[in-house]
Amino acid sequence: MLATQRRQQILCYVWQHGEMLTNQAIELFGFSAPTVRRDFLKLVQSHPSIHRTHGGIRFNKQKADLEFEFDIKQQLQTTAKQEIAAKAVQHVAPNDCIFLDSGTTCYELAKCLKEKEVTVITTDLKIASLLAESSKVEVYIVGGKVRNGFFSIGDNTAVEFLSQFSAPKAFMSCDAISLNTGITNSSMFEVGVKKKVIQQCQTVYLLADDSKFERTKPYALATLSVITYLITNRDLDDVIVQAYRARGIKMLHI
Repeated sequence: MLATQRRQQILCYVWQHGEMLTNQAIELFGFSAPTVRRDFLKLVQSHPSIHRTHGGIRFNKQKADLEFEFDIKQQLQTTAKQEIAAKAVQHVAPNDCIFLDSGTTCYELAKCLKEKEVTVITTDLKIASLLAESSKVEVYIVGGKVRNGFFSIGDNTAVEFLSQFSAPKAFMSCDAISLNTGITNSSMFEVGVKKKVIQQCQTVYLLADDSKFERTKPYALATLSVITYLITNRDLDDVIVQAYRARGIKMLHI
């Protein structure tokens, strides 16, 4: 395994759990103790919000600026997000008008769209900024309140603003998806916007990497019935893939 891949796994764990001990990294990932210590040192040097503790490393969210937090999240599940984006872009035709949701997976899709002649409506400041660099993409950004650190736009103003737009295809992100609870979100801030987009688009592509499956977040977004296609990455367990297909979900599984 490459050093960057090892450190990405460690970074993902620390982001989710707040800290990681050397013996945990050895047990969970099978890394040697010297390798873990080198990777811990590199992460501390590279990320100001990660610091050494006795026997491990810890993430201090209070010391992280919001731009840095976004960059960390963008590094998590990078390969999976790139796989999903590569599959999703195959469903965008020249001159399409699409809605592109907020989030780091949708950001990866935006990277793939820069050379396409398409119209993109988005609720993500980062995505709008990225696509504005392209001479081929026509970009519309939805107005409303910005969620600090996430660079997404939401609340009632954004929902009302969306009434002015209509797009045949929507590429949506999610925080969690489950056969029992459907699609759920970690914040109420974006729920209204996401529901409005789903209502107004004919075809809904849900982009979800394997870490999102069979999990539940506090805020209900929609049932699985709203999904036209569910695009995920190759690491998702085949048992889960078959279970979703048995429920009638069209899985685009690499």
